[in-house]
Amino acid sequence: MNTLEFSVGNAMGHFRKTGGPKGFLWKYALAYALIGIVVQGLSLYLMAPIYGAAFNPIVMEDPDMMDQVMLENMGRVALGYLVSFVFGILMWIMFEAASQRRYMRADGFSLKLGGDEGRLFVVGLFWFGLLILLYIGMFILMMIPMIIGAAAGGDGALAAGAVAVIVMLAYMVFAIWVAVRFSPAAAMTIRDRKIRFGSAWRATKGKVWTLIGSWLILALIMMAIIFVLYLVFAVTAVLALMPVMQSGSDDPAAILAAFASLGFIIPAIFFGLIYMGLAGIMMHVFGGPAALAAKTDPNWTDTAAINETFV
Repeated sequence: MNTLEFSVGNAMGHFRKTGGPKGFLWKYALAYALIGIVVQGLSLYLMAPIYGAAFNPIVMEDPDMMDQVMLENMGRVALGYLVSFVFGILMWIMFEAASQRRYMRADGFSLKLGGDEGRLFVVGLFWFGLLILLYIGMFILMMIPMIIGAAAGGDGALAAGAVAVIVMLAYMVFAIWVAVRFSPAAAMTIRDRKIRFGSAWRATKGKVWTLIGSWLILALIMMAIIFVLYLVFAVTAVLALMPVMQSGSDDPAAILAAFASLGFIIPAIFFGLIYMGLAGIMMHVFGGPAALAAKTDPNWTDTAAINETFV
């Protein structure tokens, strides 16, 4: 089967058919896990007083004490959210660029901040704008039957509620369809070294249901893997916390000590690393179907643009 033929099988397995230096996927996953753990750890450190209060039953039962903890640590909490937000964006543009360079140029793994990353940031802004428009559209559509139902009253209100549910479901399908039509925007931006968003609509003509099918199957596979990972960690955590659970103690110090024990912390670190590594793998693998859509764009593959891209 032609590896560039657009099918569910090729779309799902496209991450294995990119060419280029070997070892990309494990380097990508390891870097994503390590950087992700550092960012999460920094954010957790900044917001530690709030998490500590959340596990302290004395504080949780006293609203005034909880408010005091929040006020005293407002600056740290705000900084923690800022760190998560800024570094989250940086991680997305850097790893997305590395992923799409692999798909579109068969590059080895590299993280940097350059032209590719800047253009992807703009693509991200387009995505943000599109999501805002879709949310506004959903709000308007939902308000219409609600207003009619309020005016009609009685059976009319029930009928309007049923219509609202149908409209919401139909609109969700429409929103997913629109998002899928623009899904190759990042790949096409890396491919052409120019910001591409509207052009992605053309590249996905006739490919929407194949894209959705491939992503659904990949999602089910990843959900099964994540479920097993969570199950293993849950069993390990229960064993680590068993002494304090069996004692029935509600002493905050004992509870915090159990969570701070090596029996809980070491498995939690391993769980975090494996989970973040899987998240990195998922990010790259899920980009494959849209990248294949960009590669099979009939308005690109048969033109001189291919010679300008692979340099």
